[in-house]
Amino acid sequence: MLDRMKESSGSVLGFRFDGKLSESDYATILIPELERAMEEGQSIRLLLKIEGFRSWRPGEGWDAFREWPGLERVDRIAVVGGERWREWMNRLPSLFVGFGEVDVRYFPENRLRDAWGWLREGVVRITLPAAG
Repeated sequence: MLDRMKESSGSVLGFRFDGKLSESDYATILIPELERAMEEGQSIRLLLKIEGFRSWRPGEGWDAFREWPGLERVDRIAVVGGERWREWMNRLPSLFVGFGEVDVRYFPENRLRDAWGWLREGVVRITLPAAG
């Protein structure tokens, strides 16, 4: 299951998932949200918050994400999760093969705020004055 996090804004998007992602999650949630963010014309930064992780098999959906043409616009990915996830991620560096120049970093669950901060570094926000 995949949910967009409320802290997401502009080209900085966060998603919470329980380690069980379906192809539908990629096709109906992740990719459409990323494509909406691309419309702003900036690089995309992505936070993946993993909850209740036990095991995960990337599968066809993950492969489709790694081959998604818009991936070249993603420049940072923060992975937030428990210690087991970090250990698992360190054992499987091939998980992020194909991400080219993407800077992928792990953050423990208690550093979620730091992960958001790292993703927002250097992001320029334009605020238009209210009409009136």
